[in-house]
Amino acid sequence: MAYTATDLANIDAAIRAIIAGTRTVSLTMGDKTIQYTAVKLPELQALRTEIATEVGMAAGTYAPRTYARQGGRGQ
Repeated sequence: MAYTATDLANIDAAIRAIIAGTRTVSLTMGDKTIQYTAVKLPELQALRTEIATEVGMAAGTYAPRTYARQGGRGQ
């Protein structure tokens, strides 16, 4: 499923609502409606990470991290 920036905004709003104390939030993405509770907050945050990565890649703003090799003695 191709996610959009609107989906990301909806996820962010749902996370904020759960943190603020709302017992249940409903999200509609495409033709699916999913209900989340505070117990499923980690699952919702993982979905947010997935959507943010996909939206960032589509926008060309996502860059995977690269690390320089650590040099040591004699290298």
